[in-house]
Amino acid sequence: MAEIMQIESLVSDPRIDDIKVILQQLGNERLSDNTDNVVKGLIPSLNLVKGEVHDCASFKNSLETLNLVLKVKYKLSEEISSPLNSLYAQKIFTHGQNVTGLCNVLICQLQKAALSSDLSLLKPFVDTMVEAVLFGPVHRRDQRVDNETCLYIGSLGKKCSVNELVTNDCGLDNDVRARGFQLLLAVASSPEHRGMATAIVDMLLERDNSLSKSKSRYYGDSLHHRTKHRLMQALLLLDTFLTPEQCSHMLEWLSNCLLLENHQPSVRYQQEWMLVRLLFHHSDLRTEFWKVFHQASEKRTGSMCSFISVLYHLARVLPGGEDRAVFLDRSMQEILPWCMAQHFNVRLYAQVALQKLWEFAKQHNIVTVVEKYGVVQSSLLTSLESGSSMKNAQKLLEDFYFTSFHPLNHYTLETIFYDLPRLANITYEEWITASYLESCGFSNSPVGIYNSDCSLSDFSVASWVLKTTGTVVEEEEDASSQGVNVNIQKKIIPWKSMVPDHELLLSVSEPLMKRKQKAAKDGLVVVASLIDRPPNLGGLSRTCEVFGVSEYVIGSLRYVEDKQFQSLSVSAERWIHISEVKPHMLAKYLESMKKVGYTVVGAEQTANSTLLHKMKFPKKTLLLLGNEKEGIPADLLPLLDVCVEVPQQGVTRSLNVHVTGAIFVWEYSRQHLV
Repeated sequence: MAEIMQIESLVSDPRIDDIKVILQQLGNERLSDNTDNVVKGLIPSLNLVKGEVHDCASFKNSLETLNLVLKVKYKLSEEISSPLNSLYAQKIFTHGQNVTGLCNVLICQLQKAALSSDLSLLKPFVDTMVEAVLFGPVHRRDQRVDNETCLYIGSLGKKCSVNELVTNDCGLDNDVRARGFQLLLAVASSPEHRGMATAIVDMLLERDNSLSKSKSRYYGDSLHHRTKHRLMQALLLLDTFLTPEQCSHMLEWLSNCLLLENHQPSVRYQQEWMLVRLLFHHSDLRTEFWKVFHQASEKRTGSMCSFISVLYHLARVLPGGEDRAVFLDRSMQEILPWCMAQHFNVRLYAQVALQKLWEFAKQHNIVTVVEKYGVVQSSLLTSLESGSSMKNAQKLLEDFYFTSFHPLNHYTLETIFYDLPRLANITYEEWITASYLESCGFSNSPVGIYNSDCSLSDFSVASWVLKTTGTVVEEEEDASSQGVNVNIQKKIIPWKSMVPDHELLLSVSEPLMKRKQKAAKDGLVVVASLIDRPPNLGGLSRTCEVFGVSEYVIGSLRYVEDKQFQSLSVSAERWIHISEVKPHMLAKYLESMKKVGYTVVGAEQTANSTLLHKMKFPKKTLLLLGNEKEGIPADLLPLLDVCVEVPQQGVTRSLNVHVTGAIFVWEYSRQHLV
């Protein structure tokens, strides 16, 4: 009881009620009795903390006395102090997912206590360090908006006076992870505390296994994805501190991850990177890797892309000499058969890797390899320059991963936490700059902070990464690789940013161009001046272009710049002649068109309308479409040569004007062009 009174006297601040409750609960037990009863007595007292946790400000003062809680170790036995500290920290991290800033205070106090005193103080907090490096919920949209605003204001620095007056609380999730990673690295780099690092590695692997069991496929930027990404960052930091037994286990684990799961790019990059580093530092593991390489084709063919990438990077970073020449020769032997694989991505990766490795051998004057694979190189160049392979191979050759990335030279905090997440297209919320890491205690880090060059910063996200991160998909394959006859879509995709110049028009098939030129001469004119909704106008624009309408008339050319118009037209307006006739000028326009030989047809239901299937359209036809609600005005009906309507059987008496126009255009096209 005297010990309890002594500790309680140290906590004289009346604001620290939660600590007093814990000490009071301890005082109700006799320390000479079974310590399990004392630990059980902590649990209900800790439950009292839950009611206070919704307000971070009221909790801050008590959390800042965590140093005192750590010192309890020297007042009470470890059987009592360890559960006390661990349970307290776990409860804070549990509620910190919903209370902004709560976990930051805890991790800051842990870091301050451990670095100013002794790292052994972290023993009860191994679980807490794991939670810290994986910390960060997926925020709601309104929270993301707030964070983005705060980040922008903070980036203004002294230009914005508010930065001088208050502390910017944005990026708090990154702060927890950054400080957690710093503690993790400090423990791992201390020989007397490697036991904690070993326990942390085991806990991280167990966490990943539980994630993989819950779901093997996951979406980009989901919590599942972010957790795996952070987990790999932690393991990458620890790879140089692993024991030989752990390295062997890590090789097996990484191989299974690549073999059995199709990961998001940010996770896959890190797994391949760590595997390369393990094989570089531990040559005895390479024999086992060759076995895994041969098993990959049986378990998941698509995984060969990863293992080919590993071979490529490893062959490039091995020290010069006979060993590198032998490994390079074998790597090219193993990759060569995959250059003819049915799987398109695997075939492409193999061809690109083999080409790059041959160029590497030539650059470093490895004569035996250059001469042996000279014929293969010339054949690869011919293959890669034909068909779709050229375009896709060029994308890989220009990607940072096959161009500038170096698994050894770029092993820095800047690459792990900023460059690679950015280039893998994971959400910016996962990017942590090197300067920010330095401010979180990494100034004396055993892992380099900054890259020695800026080569990675010059690259942007690869196009294949942009496609992959939208959703989880299996690697693409050529239709021809499926071994069956299939119908293939044959669509022309006129990109919005593409201006139809002479070369572009020449790329369109000759029969199609002839049909367009034939239709454009005295053909169908579609007048949509009465329509005022951009989506309908955009859809009609696409229909008119597809069926070769001679001219498309709208009420204002400003509609063409409308985003709703463009989303429906998909740039068809670039391929068709569009003119403007204001609604109040329609009467004069119709009369002028009749004078040059056009038959004016109105799409309207009247007492004397002709059914569409009975209408024989003249070659020179002008189709007038009515307004979405009012149809064709009564003052224009006398100017029409004929009114035509679509025969209907349903109760609803009208079609959408875009649909009506498309039906009329198709019928005209059927009679004259098909």
